[in-house]
Amino acid sequence: MADMEDGEGEQQSLLNPILHVLVVGFHHKKGCQVEYSFPPLVPGSTDETECPAGWKYLPTLALPDGSHNYDDDTVYFHLPSLTHPRKTVYGISCFRQIPVEKLKQRTPDMTRGTVQKSVCVLSDVPLFGHIQVKMELITHAYFDEGDFSKVSLLQDTYYHLNSCLSQIDNLQSAPQLFVGLSTRDLILQFRHKALILFKLLLLERKVVFYRSPVQPLCSTILSLLSLHPGMIERGLTESACVRPSRPLSPIPHFADSPDKENAERPITNLDAALERISTTQDVSSTDSGVGNSIAENAEQASNLDTYTESSTDGNRWMDISTKDDVDAGHNMSGAHSSSSSVNASSTSVGGPVGMEPLPRDCSSHDLAAWQQNNLAAIAQINADDCGTPLQIFTKGYLCLPYLSLPYMDLLFDVNVRGYMVGATNVLFKQKRQLADVLVEVENATLETQDPILRRQLHLTTEDLRFADFLVRHVAEERHDVFLDGVGWEGGDEWIRAQFRVYLLCLLRTSLIQENCRETDQFNSAFIAAWKNTSNYQEWLSSEHPGILDLNPGHPFAGQLSVADMKLRLSHTMQNTEGGRKVTQAVVSTGKAVGGAINQAKGAFSNWWSNLTTNQVTGTVVDDAEVAATEVDNSEIPVAEPRQCSAHPSPGVD
Repeated sequence: MADMEDGEGEQQSLLNPILHVLVVGFHHKKGCQVEYSFPPLVPGSTDETECPAGWKYLPTLALPDGSHNYDDDTVYFHLPSLTHPRKTVYGISCFRQIPVEKLKQRTPDMTRGTVQKSVCVLSDVPLFGHIQVKMELITHAYFDEGDFSKVSLLQDTYYHLNSCLSQIDNLQSAPQLFVGLSTRDLILQFRHKALILFKLLLLERKVVFYRSPVQPLCSTILSLLSLHPGMIERGLTESACVRPSRPLSPIPHFADSPDKENAERPITNLDAALERISTTQDVSSTDSGVGNSIAENAEQASNLDTYTESSTDGNRWMDISTKDDVDAGHNMSGAHSSSSSVNASSTSVGGPVGMEPLPRDCSSHDLAAWQQNNLAAIAQINADDCGTPLQIFTKGYLCLPYLSLPYMDLLFDVNVRGYMVGATNVLFKQKRQLADVLVEVENATLETQDPILRRQLHLTTEDLRFADFLVRHVAEERHDVFLDGVGWEGGDEWIRAQFRVYLLCLLRTSLIQENCRETDQFNSAFIAAWKNTSNYQEWLSSEHPGILDLNPGHPFAGQLSVADMKLRLSHTMQNTEGGRKVTQAVVSTGKAVGGAINQAKGAFSNWWSNLTTNQVTGTVVDDAEVAATEVDNSEIPVAEPRQCSAHPSPGVD
């Protein structure tokens, strides 16, 4: 019955993906409030300004904190559905601020010099950029009317958007989903740190992104999500859904919450699941050794202590680290045999698709050819057959591209496992207990106080090669400025394809024995922590026949070279605290030494110039003085010398 209701609801959302078009304004006494909604937010209500209890803080999302500092901007946000406990509603709000003198029709509540309002759309489909382009034009036209009581334009917008979106074939996976999500800008801004953010998302930690204005903040988060295959299309369905533990929580309450439904389907018998995966594949005899190591690894993973709500994050990660240390000796005993079996399977005829290792010394031409060959091999594999998108935003792990201050208490709820949120209010930065990682978007910095998490997010040499490969291709200067960013290589889709290859290789490598060469290429500490997350256990519990078509290992695996040492040194100096201190010390020392040298040069130049000037003009001055003395001696009378008495004058001591 529930499946039938889900199917009917999905069909209805495809016919009318736009739920509401509303206007949110700022009242000088009441604050942000809904001024108009079509259709009404409360079904059957005649009050167009009434806001349902589950969305009572919706106006604070449509008009974000600090919006009064900007003339116009756009914000993206997520809301839990009012009708379905496992669905998310996607909001796109364009706001403007104009002088009150430009209005043709004023109301008594307009007591300030400017008026600020937003035109907001609530949609069932995450078409953020596609809808934003249209709504920006609608917002400008609505303000140009000069009379906010004329709402016929908003009603026409509702019908027009539904008509346009219903004509798109396969709306759930349409290319319009990625409009405005520039992965190029993400790589250019964060550079090597973009890979850290990509891996951080897999660990399901508490992450807060901070920046103002709000549109670059939301675009950064959504662009990061688009690097994970299928995440924007199908991975955000439950990104705003959680069962609150308090009755006064500002989100809807349902009798059957998504957390409870998921709890009724525990992840058990991982060995049997892996056995089903291995038996469905026609692999060579050399790959059977890998299958045995997978079963052994799953048996070890099943013995790990599961995460409970009562345990703290610090204890959780400490337990993982301790468990890894205990199992290190046992895992290392089978590392050599596992590595040899993997190498044998990669060279077998008719075996899985393998990533050829990177040559030790290769030119840029050889590197491009090597990358094209590997991409061609991976492109034959369907990512959907490998279990993507990963179920990250489920069971109380939230994704909120923007979160206003009234929702801060929701993050402290015991049923919220973690989150990835964006904020423009400085209070989110000041409350350090809110975030395991604080991301300053404008400065492209990542801050964390957890040393274990730092070790897990450490980039290996192979990771640095991959990140450097992306940065060099994206930052490469194009000869034609009009075609910059629209070509395949170095473009948005090309970047997503590289991360898709990276994730598939990571998934395949996670199935082999721990602490071997292949897992070290991705950072063994990271893989050990990732295996304890909900999204990995959910992925492991299902059959994914396509993943075994790949060979384990990093796509940029290869022997160490001098270029790797330079890359590591550059990354350390730019991205670590110690490296930044050394860089600042060198710069300060250079300035001091340079200043001292300049001062010495200046003093020497002044001394030399004075010396040479005196030598040149000294003869002329002496001759003139001698001539003047000879002339004046004939006119100046010579005074008689006064004789000094041996006795002092009276009255002089």
